[in-house]
Amino acid sequence: MPQSFMIKALKVGTEVFNKSRTKSYSLYLTGRMDGNNGSPVFYYDDDFYQGFGAEFQYRKYLNGFTPRKTRRDREYVQGVYIGGYVTGGTFSNKGEFTAHQRNFNTGQITSTAYYLEDYILNYGAGFTIGYHRTFWKVLFFDAYVGGGAQLSKIDRNHDLSRPEEYYVTSYQGIGSPGYQGIMPKFGISLGVAL
Repeated sequence: MPQSFMIKALKVGTEVFNKSRTKSYSLYLTGRMDGNNGSPVFYYDDDFYQGFGAEFQYRKYLNGFTPRKTRRDREYVQGVYIGGYVTGGTFSNKGEFTAHQRNFNTGQITSTAYYLEDYILNYGAGFTIGYHRTFWKVLFFDAYVGGGAQLSKIDRNHDLSRPEEYYVTSYQGIGSPGYQGIMPKFGISLGVAL
């Protein structure tokens, strides 16, 4: 899915139809690489998590995924579907980061390094409505919109010399593995028939 590249993730999957092409089951796997290229520096940024996720989706095609013909008598297959999905994943970020403090009386800046590890388990569910069509009998185009909810569990190991409140987090972005709340879902998928 092209939009996965925006969060440094690769998402690939497969869709299997029933014999009458009125229903399908899809499985997607996602791999996410950290953005710091293996550096031991911890970043409070959604781009720096690595891990794996999966999504299972059931689709019901309203009028089937049926063959049609263009004005030039070329055959293609298309369908409109509604679907439900469940998703989950495990992600991590660990390393050291530096905190800077300024003494306003003397103007002196002190820097201190701290160690931090985050482990995130997320899971969610939702629905989609989509349009699916083939081109040249082998290229599949799928556009969809929908939404759902995502929950996450965050385990944090940190330097005990600093209180937990010191570690400000950025789990607010929808692209973050640690995000919790209503999750919009929209995008485009491209694929080939095997």
